[in-house]
Parts: sequence; C-alpha cells; structure tokens
Amino acid sequence: MAEEIHSANVVIPWCLVSTTLLNGILGFAMVIVVLFVTVDIDAVLASPTGQLGFPFMQIFYDATGSLSGASTMICIVIIMDICAAIAFLATSSRIVFAFGRDRGLPFWRTMAKARPFPSHNSPSTSVAKAVRPESAIPMYAILVMATVSCVIGLINIGSATAFNDVISLGVSSLYASYVLTESLLLWHRIRGTIRHPNQMAGSAWHANELVWGPFHVPGIWGILLNAFAVGYGIIVFIFSFFPQMVNPDAAHMNFSSLMTGTIMLGAFVYYYLYARKVYTGPVVEIAPYQVS
Repeated sequence: MAEEIHSANVVIPWCLVSTTLLNGILGFAMVIVVLFVTVDIDAVLASPTGQLGFPFMQIFYDATGSLSGASTMICIVIIMDICAAIAFLATSSRIVFAFGRDRGLPFWRTMAKARPFPSHNSPSTSVAKAVRPESAIPMYAILVMATVSCVIGLINIGSATAFNDVISLGVSSLYASYVLTESLLLWHRIRGTIRHPNQMAGSAWHANELVWGPFHVPGIWGILLNAFAVGYGIIVFIFSFFPQMVNPDAAHMNFSSLMTGTIMLGAFVYYYLYARKVYTGPVVEIAPYQVS
C-alpha cells in the first residue's frame, strides 16, 4: 500500500515508529489493568464465555458488576475488531494484487486486474479507458481474500483445533518474511551495494537498484541493529513451531511446522513448474507525472 501514499519514504517510517510507540504504551497499560482486575483466572476460564474462548467478557463483567457496562465495553471491542478486519482486508488484497502484478501468484492475470471506481463526472464508457491509480480498486483480489477469510472462519465451527492450526501459520509466515527481508538488507549492508542519494547526482537510476531513504542508521551501528533483528527473528521463527506443553496430544499439538512446510513445498513446486518462466522480478510503476 506504500505505492498509494505520497512521500512514502518519509510518511511510512514515521507511521511505523509512532504506531509502535503508541500501541506499545496503550497495550502495556491495558495488560496491567486487565491483570489488576482479574482476581481468579481459573474462574474466568471456567465461565461460560471463557469456555467459548472469550474470557475478556467475563473480566469486563466482573470488573464493572453491571451487565450493561460489560455489554458496552464488549461492543467497543467488536467495533475495533470490525475496523481491524477492514484494514486487514485492504492490506491483504493489495498484497495479492501486487504479487499478481509481478506474476508471482497462480492466476496472476486475474489478480492483477484493477477495476475502475465509477465516477459521477465521467461517463461509464470512458472510465475503463483511462484508469488513474486513485480511481481503481483490485476487486478480484478483494473477493479472493474475503472468500478466504470466510472459509477460515467456517473452520472454527467444525473444529477449534483445526482453526488454531491454520491461524498459527500466520506467526511463522510473518517472521519468515521478516527474516528474509532483514537478511537480504544485512547482506547488502555488508557488501555496500546500497547507494546514498548523494551518489545518484548525474547518474541514471536502474530498475531494482537499492538507494537509501531519509531514515536509516549508517555504518557499523546499522549493521549491528540489522544483525540483532535477524537473530531475534530466527529465534522467534524457530520457537513458533514449539507446542505449549511437553508431550502434547493432538488437540494441543502445534501443527504450524506442517502448515509452513506444506506452503513452502507448494511454492517451490509452483515456481519450478511455472512461475520461473513468467516471473522476472517486481514491477516498478511510475506514473507519467512522476517522471521529470
């Protein structure tokens, strides 16, 4: 989604830092409050809502002592979840669209299509002929991700264990993506292949050439921080496959290693059989008004 933001090299780093600090402070304060008002954890887990997997509802009721007050707080959480689901759908659909545009997904021709958003000022016949970036939405990618989300939600009706196994894939996949990108960045840092903006004066920019943005830690400190991030990501990635207890049964087993391995094997097979023939790297889009 960075492609849809003006001055992304400045805005996105500030958003990452500010949201991390803000959410970290608020999240820590919320954890302290919840622990303070939770008197008996076993009783909360044994409550009707706790057995359904929503112990926070009982915590709200115990803290307020009022059904109306607890219902109001629960509604706030539901509204926040709805807003988060919309944001996740927007993010995931654009990721699918970007990979489809780069020819890195099955059915990439369909995933890369962006339908024009109808405008009252433009006739319907002319909108499809001239689609500007701000007036097009990846409708097919949105439909695919919405369908996947609904299917995953339906799994929970049949088996909570299977549902937890599927969503556990998110942790290992997330940190796998972190480790890959951070390792490549560390490799280019050590080799010195990332150019500084001052070095770009009077020279042509080549596709996929790495240039430092306004936010980076130069020198040895940047390499140390990058190496620490890679090491931390590897540790979390490995421990994300561990079960919660020793000698777990099928209901408490962590199958994320099986899920991650299956996805990786499928990706390798798809790349070897087909994707390597059409995938040539990320596509760099530059609007005409961005070229000087």
